[in-house]
Amino acid sequence: MTDLHIPEVDDDSDTLGAALAYARAGWYVLPVDQATKHAGSVLGKGWPSKSSRDAERIIAWFAGTDDALALHVGRSGAIVFDVDRPEALPSLMVAALGVVPGPFQSTRTTDERRGHYFYLAPPGRVLGNRLGGLGKGWGEVRGKNGIVVVAPSTHEKHEQGGRYHWVRTGSLPLLPQPVAAELPDAGDSADAATDGEVKAFLDRHTARERPELLHGVLTQVATALATGESRHGIALRATAGAMREAAAGLYPALEAATALLEAFTRAMATSRDGSERTLTRVQARGEFMGILAWAVAQVRAADLAAVRADVDTRLAPGDALAGLIAPSENRTAEPPPFAGDTFLPEVAKSQVDDEGDITSGDAEAIDLEALAFEREVAAELRRIRIREEAARRARKARGGVATRPPIVGLDDFLAVPDEPVAYRVQGLWPKGGRVVLAAQFKAGKTTMVGNLLRSLVDSTPFLGKFDVEPFAGKVVLLDDELDEGMVRRWLRDQRVQNTAAAAVVSLRGRLSSFDLLDPQTRSEWAADLRAAGATVVILDCLAPILDALGLSEDKEAGRFLVAFDEMLKEAGVQEAVLVHHMGHQGERSRGASRLRDWPDVEWRLVREKSDDGEMDPSAKRFFSAYGRDVDVPESLLSFDPAARCLEIAGGSRKDAKSDVVIDAISEWLTLSPGSSKRQIEDALGEDLGRNEVRKAIKRGVSLGLLRAADGARGSTLHWAVSGPSSAPLLTDHRRTDSVTSTFSAPPSSGEDHEPESSAPPVRQGGGALKPQVTGSVRHLATSAPPPIGGSAPVRPPKGGWRTGAHSASDTDPRDPSDLIAPVPDWILVDGARVNPATGLLLDPEDAL
Repeated sequence: MTDLHIPEVDDDSDTLGAALAYARAGWYVLPVDQATKHAGSVLGKGWPSKSSRDAERIIAWFAGTDDALALHVGRSGAIVFDVDRPEALPSLMVAALGVVPGPFQSTRTTDERRGHYFYLAPPGRVLGNRLGGLGKGWGEVRGKNGIVVVAPSTHEKHEQGGRYHWVRTGSLPLLPQPVAAELPDAGDSADAATDGEVKAFLDRHTARERPELLHGVLTQVATALATGESRHGIALRATAGAMREAAAGLYPALEAATALLEAFTRAMATSRDGSERTLTRVQARGEFMGILAWAVAQVRAADLAAVRADVDTRLAPGDALAGLIAPSENRTAEPPPFAGDTFLPEVAKSQVDDEGDITSGDAEAIDLEALAFEREVAAELRRIRIREEAARRARKARGGVATRPPIVGLDDFLAVPDEPVAYRVQGLWPKGGRVVLAAQFKAGKTTMVGNLLRSLVDSTPFLGKFDVEPFAGKVVLLDDELDEGMVRRWLRDQRVQNTAAAAVVSLRGRLSSFDLLDPQTRSEWAADLRAAGATVVILDCLAPILDALGLSEDKEAGRFLVAFDEMLKEAGVQEAVLVHHMGHQGERSRGASRLRDWPDVEWRLVREKSDDGEMDPSAKRFFSAYGRDVDVPESLLSFDPAARCLEIAGGSRKDAKSDVVIDAISEWLTLSPGSSKRQIEDALGEDLGRNEVRKAIKRGVSLGLLRAADGARGSTLHWAVSGPSSAPLLTDHRRTDSVTSTFSAPPSSGEDHEPESSAPPVRQGGGALKPQVTGSVRHLATSAPPPIGGSAPVRPPKGGWRTGAHSASDTDPRDPSDLIAPVPDWILVDGARVNPATGLLLDPEDAL
């Protein structure tokens, strides 16, 4: 996320543009009524959860309205000091504001020190709106669920010098520790109560054990107002305390709410210093309703027994304070019931003038509450219509002018002949399609991007196998991961011939310029791509851009993809590749499922895990592709480090593992031809796995690498096969090993590297088959006991005989013919004599 800061906002900026700028700077914003500045005056109850940084929501709020713009301070991670009387600031605050100055918004032309001072909240703490140890009478603290109205909003006292004007902008400094130490943490505040909950609360709490205490609450309110404390803060504190004491049974909740409303209305009707805002009676009532709903909600977490104990300790009946408290009245009537928001004293014979002020009237005058309600409903309906119309126009502007498609019957729809599927890259990338290349960490995605760029502009087969359809225009690579110099070196290694058909944009260190969520920026990039003649765009890669825009991969990647599509459409680009990382544990694109829904085709680049499950930098790489009209199974890649060239070189990871087992079986059968499946499993299954051996035998036979023949009593015997049938697989597999090992190191140049497969046997004089011997088989033969005539080959001991492939330097110096036991003319299988070379049954006379 972007560091929290105050952007450059002029006093004459439009409110919508400013709101979007604040949101990009990290602030949660919300609209409020110009006159009251009450946090819930536009969004209503539950406003703390409705403030937003979402561009579309902000557009719907502010387009075409005259609402003021407010920042949700606590939710954004900030703390603000609203200084109304700079001369009353404690020395600690004066020092902090001067030594560690942060962004400052002036609220008066007559006193440049009066206004809002912004700081970052201390890490790990949630500060509330109480002054704590910072004294009283100088202003307010805005923390959790506090708001500040900001420029370019119009100050309600602008005719008396009120303003919202940024004197200092920029990043917020951390609140100095000495000041933070004086501020209390915010309590576990609840959301505001609903109208129904307020009604139930006032109807339920009617006890009056200590009704005289209510007069004391009102006395404290009057004293605090006289000292210059914030009127809103006084009302919050007094109402919350009164509702707790009412819930404890000390006095009726309705009477307390009525008295506090009257006190708040009188206080807000006049300005104590000539510059404070004033509210009409209707406006003050609306603001107090929000205060009361919040105060009622806080009672849920209150310890009522502790409230009673505290009152009994401080104000025991008959103590010295009794003279300051008005005597209670012996009321017998029940308080009037709560009915909607008309539970407070009814002004039955009054009406409201055009400015919202109360005027006297006769008995036939309409009810103030009904008039105020209807007028506020009408105003809210107008705001809703304005927001809906603004949102509709914004959607239309983004989507352009489009005609509605016709409704076509299925018979007519199917009567249109199908066009053949055309590919940009044959079998991998349909023309006009979107591709996501999802790659594991350090699997070689940037190298693959370079190979793709070379194949596209030079029309050479991609990965040495997939033909590329030539096209007019340019391939534009947008790279945001590598340094510009590294991009240049790596692309030079690709030896691209048609360099004029490609262009490169290095975005590293300049990602803020690629804010496609901003319509103007998006159009500017589209114009640049169109001017460059781009027809294919490759973006490598997605994650840094999402980070720069403050978007989460798991929830908000779709917003960027929509903007990316809009840019491509505006630029006339039909085809694009988006490179993205796989998750650390999986083999799919990291983040939201939208990343898999968006492309037409998904290419995957993975590498083989080592036996311990860790990633080996030199491990083999595998490529696959799946999507609309694309189904390319996993294939092994080879890599030429000199040209940074990738090519398809073999089968899947499963095939590669199976090849190793087939090699081992071939070596075994070279020494012990005519072995049954069970004998092979017994010999190799303990080290390689019986199931793997069983599957490898089946696959080796199907590929023609092993030969099987029926033996006696339903048995199947096996031989290693010589000849060209085994060449394609083994040559491809060996070539991969000889190119690199596979990605990190250059190929070894030793000429004595021998293939691991068995060489074909040759016929000796006398009709016996004598195998040609490779290094690994020679090594096996040095410790293998000779077969016993008339019996099956002997199973090697665990850990012995076969030790893997060896180079020629490991060859035993003796004559190979001295190391191999002679192959018998027949072997005994289940009591029958079998020719080990052919697997055929022998007549008794032939065996003699």
